Amino acid sequence: MKILWLASWYPNKISPLEGDFVQRHARAVSKFADISVIYVEQHGETIAIPQTGREEILNEGVRELRIYFKFPRTGIKILDKFFYNWKYYKTYRSVIRAYFDKNGVPDLVHVHVPMKAGVIAKWIKKKWGIPYLVSEHSATYVPGPSDTFENRSAWFRKNVRSVFRNAIAVTSVSRHDSNIIQKLFALKPVSVIHNVVNTNYFFYKPRTMPVKFRFVHISVMSYQKNTVGILNACTKLKNIRQDWELELIGNADNVMQQYIDDLGLTGFVYLKGELSYAAVAQHMLQASALVMFSRYENFPCVIIEALCCGLPVVATDVAGIPEAVDQSNGILVKSENEDQLLSAMLDMMDKYASFDKQMIAEDAVKKYNYDEIGKQFNKIYRTVITDTTQPLS
Repeated sequence: MKILWLASWYPNKISPLEGDFVQRHARAVSKFADISVIYVEQHGETIAIPQTGREEILNEGVRELRIYFKFPRTGIKILDKFFYNWKYYKTYRSVIRAYFDKNGVPDLVHVHVPMKAGVIAKWIKKKWGIPYLVSEHSATYVPGPSDTFENRSAWFRKNVRSVFRNAIAVTSVSRHDSNIIQKLFALKPVSVIHNVVNTNYFFYKPRTMPVKFRFVHISVMSYQKNTVGILNACTKLKNIRQDWELELIGNADNVMQQYIDDLGLTGFVYLKGELSYAAVAQHMLQASALVMFSRYENFPCVIIEALCCGLPVVATDVAGIPEAVDQSNGILVKSENEDQLLSAMLDMMDKYASFDKQMIAEDAVKKYNYDEIGKQFNKIYRTVITDTTQPLS
């Protein structure tokens, strides 16, 4: 099967980590199908791209084509937005035509995140009759994000609704969000295919635990991740016991370091900065437990990566997280409840020996490895390619 992926999010030279979970899905599926990914950069009218260009590579079994187009700004916001979108879709259609001329038409188009790539998939379906399916990864349908679906423009909502309702199938990375999407857009049942873990990096290895109990937190340190709430809980934890430390991995800045200092957490909390995928895995292999305090999520990769390493997890009971974390492998707390988080961190330290780290890892690896997730997508591909049913409206 030849499957063309159209990704609204994908790693690129401006944002190397953007949509890296989509890239890992592509690598998993490439074990079972011929996968090509097209990503036309979607950095918007606010970022000036100085030069039009393209990158075309074979990356771990996946053919990746990234397109960057020059966009000179006028400085008038409404004009820039209009002309950017016009140029985006014009560029994308030109890229698709050239790709089909060179490679022939695919058996199926697979959209990752409906806007804006899904609009192109609709155009392909109309012009060439090729069906498409959509995979949603974002947390935009739950209350909390500033850019939640309900807060987007009428034009955006209309296009997203149309993309979903003209798809031959829809998947989401969590049951929680699949149910929301199904009801919101009046779809047939939405399939759940979870995020995937590269178990060549994230795996269980018996190790000597650090002298201090080591929590690790990995994120972009945004409002969504509520790293400040973790630090507030740590201030109280320090007053109870001192045999612990916390590593923060991600793009923390000087403001975060100042906050750590102001709370008196110097010597307890360490900023490690942004690290490579492989380096993150190494830090997990040397940690005791993962702590996450997200306000909202879909199905975060970092949690299942930790589980594949045998790390028990302290996390919030939001969205798809309870689909991965239960009493056998972690402790769930309510979002924003710093006292519950403190209690959970204390419980994790006190009851750590009761968690079977090897069993945690074996169970997670069985669920989230490349072969398993790749097979699930492959099954959907084979079904929809031979399916003559109507779209999900």
